[in-house]
Amino acid sequence: MLAVETRNLTKDYDIKKDGKRAHLRAVDGLDLSIEKSEIYCLLGPNGSGKTTTTRLLAGILQPSIGGARILGLDVVEDASQVRSIVGLLTETPALYERLTVRQNLTFIANLYDVPKEEIKPRIEELIDLFDLPEKIDLPAGSLSKGMRQKVAIARSMIHDPPVIFLDEPTASLAPESAKVVRDQILKLSKLEKRTFFLCTHNLFEAEKLSTRVGIINHGKLISEGTPNQLRDLKKDETTTVFRFAVWDDVIKNFFQERNYDVLDINPERKSISIFIREIEKETPTIIDELIKQNFPMFEVRHEYPTLERVYLELVMSENLPRNQEEEES
Repeated sequence: MLAVETRNLTKDYDIKKDGKRAHLRAVDGLDLSIEKSEIYCLLGPNGSGKTTTTRLLAGILQPSIGGARILGLDVVEDASQVRSIVGLLTETPALYERLTVRQNLTFIANLYDVPKEEIKPRIEELIDLFDLPEKIDLPAGSLSKGMRQKVAIARSMIHDPPVIFLDEPTASLAPESAKVVRDQILKLSKLEKRTFFLCTHNLFEAEKLSTRVGIINHGKLISEGTPNQLRDLKKDETTTVFRFAVWDDVIKNFFQERNYDVLDINPERKSISIFIREIEKETPTIIDELIKQNFPMFEVRHEYPTLERVYLELVMSENLPRNQEEEES
């Protein structure tokens, strides 16, 4: 059984534009198959459909066409059951500011019908997990934005859900706090077999966390795969950098005279970057020639396309009109 499954998932809105009724397709025929204990990251620009997708999967919105299942439960027909087995962190989580952190978590635990004898140990576990012991009896309204975010993440997990949807989970967090959250997501996925569905703009986070990444634009899934599989889409654009102990224009001439595709020359770093079509075949030949010329090589390395580069090229290649849904992120 899949943790998350969608088939032709589509969401339409009727909006007013320039005083006239208009049609907006926020999510367009989305097909996803996410296994248990996966960490799936959905990447996309503002207005791409990420937030609407999350709300559809969490049973908050109903699809216009198609459908989705969470651990076999239909998000429409079994909406109440779906909401009981998923955790949800929205992009702008609201806490009860006058209540303490403990009271906020207790209140949500009661809403989810967590057994009374389990509430206290569950809160203590989450407080320790997210390093909040000194804040537990402070009003939520007195906390920093980063601390409030950590409380909101803990709140999404209070009922011990097997599937957790997190919209920008490390937004507003300091680097050390963001690392704590990422480490806990990895731990919960590996040790407790929880499934995480993350919406994020943070490409570093997606590379570090995800088992798979989906890239969405204009409501459509335009690419999907592991971070390595996505990087491989641009593997023919790998750059090879040669650095030398001493720089001399003779080195530059060596590459230019042989008609190599020179991308960058940096005398200060004593380096030159070139594009090689057949890296494994051509690189050893170039190194041999440089050695014969007695050029003092210091380093040779390949710079592979980053996930950021692949993402930007895929998104920028889309020439469809952009959605303008205000609630989207």
